[in-house]
Amino acid sequence: MKEKATQEGLLVRAEPLERAEEISHRMVDVVRLEDGALLLEAAPELAGAINTVLVSKGVRVNEIRKQTKAAARLIA
Repeated sequence: MKEKATQEGLLVRAEPLERAEEISHRMVDVVRLEDGALLLEAAPELAGAINTVLVSKGVRVNEIRKQTKAAARLIA
């Protein structure tokens, strides 16, 4: 499921965060941890699939949404 660099990514808030990061690394590039959330280098169309995998592995996903790289820089 690895994607090439895009201008959009996904912001994922999940618990436990460490487990979500570990699982996400197997599917896509994790750009960084920021303010208790993962910033993923993934097309927004993959949000449902990523959510399904995380939940099936016992991770509680609180939020998953599209994040532009410009907006991600503002968060940092």
